Amino acid sequence: MSSQKNLKLTRRQYFFIIIQTQIGVGILALPFDLHTAAKQDGWISLIISGTLLIILLIFLWMLANKYPEKDYFKIQEHVLTRWVGKTLSVLYVIYFSSVGILILLLYSRMISLWVLPNTPYWVLSIMMILISMYIVCCDLITIGRLYTMFSALLIFLVGLIIYSVKDSKLMYLLPIASNGWGEILTGVDKGLISFLGFIVALVIYSKVEGRAKDKLKTIIYAQFTVLVFYLSIVLVTFTFFSTKEIALVPEPVLYMLKSYQFPIVARIDLFFISMWMVFVATSLSTYLYMAGLGVRRIFKTQNNKMTVFSVGCLLFISSLFVGFDLAKLDIFRSYVVYGGYIFSMGIPLVILLISLFRKNRNKVKDS
Repeated sequence: MSSQKNLKLTRRQYFFIIIQTQIGVGILALPFDLHTAAKQDGWISLIISGTLLIILLIFLWMLANKYPEKDYFKIQEHVLTRWVGKTLSVLYVIYFSSVGILILLLYSRMISLWVLPNTPYWVLSIMMILISMYIVCCDLITIGRLYTMFSALLIFLVGLIIYSVKDSKLMYLLPIASNGWGEILTGVDKGLISFLGFIVALVIYSKVEGRAKDKLKTIIYAQFTVLVFYLSIVLVTFTFFSTKEIALVPEPVLYMLKSYQFPIVARIDLFFISMWMVFVATSLSTYLYMAGLGVRRIFKTQNNKMTVFSVGCLLFISSLFVGFDLAKLDIFRSYVVYGGYIFSMGIPLVILLISLFRKNRNKVKDS
């Protein structure tokens, strides 16, 4: 049992955990969100977002690589002192839990709209949270293996997207940058939101085997894979619908697939949703794992199952206060998005700067 706990993730498992965390509930509405901000140039915004995040991930790798044997919560305590680190850990637990709640809300709303309109919110959410709790009760190695297996479904998702290319019209992308770079840069914000799950690369870095450079390559490859996947979805939907049409369809991917029919599958959109649910479950599970890890670091406990159960129940009960209320959902989503910039980008960069300053100061003292 102890040898199992001491095992580390392979780089392949690390790769798929990063992918599974980022590809989640947001993929169905991403083209609509980008189009709302940047019109037909939303795909350019997405490329800029992905490129910026790859640069950001290099800085996060620098932070993780300075303390290769410590997870992110321990790094905070080491760099910022114990009490400041623990205070930040509490805030991170709240943030990770909030993202988990948002995933539950968006998932349940989507299933209610497309599949089960008469099913109460609590039924839809409790089924998803139970699945995620079951996954996270396992050790990280098992989670990595499970995510690696589930990633085979990406082939089917990509296949369905590629099938739609036959009805694409590239002229819908023209004229490029007709509305100016102001709107394109506004769309960068929407693109960054879709990638926020990248923080998992920093949180579990210490639990991955291999050399530092190899881990960095894995992180960059994973981020690039997610960027290509998102870009393919955005380009296909942008060339399937005209600019006026896509403005009227909040879930363009599903509306696009709904127009097709195979001999053995009448509703392609429902088939897509059934596979999409797996990615929602893995994304939610990762945030549940990170929140649970933070709780264990705060209270210095090793009881993973009890921690996961407690956090999972908290997520479910908290989400009931929002439910299908669209106004509350929009407000809550905006807070989570702002939190993403602070906790996934701002704070890690500040910690990196402080760690570099402390290192330079120690060098000056030694000299």
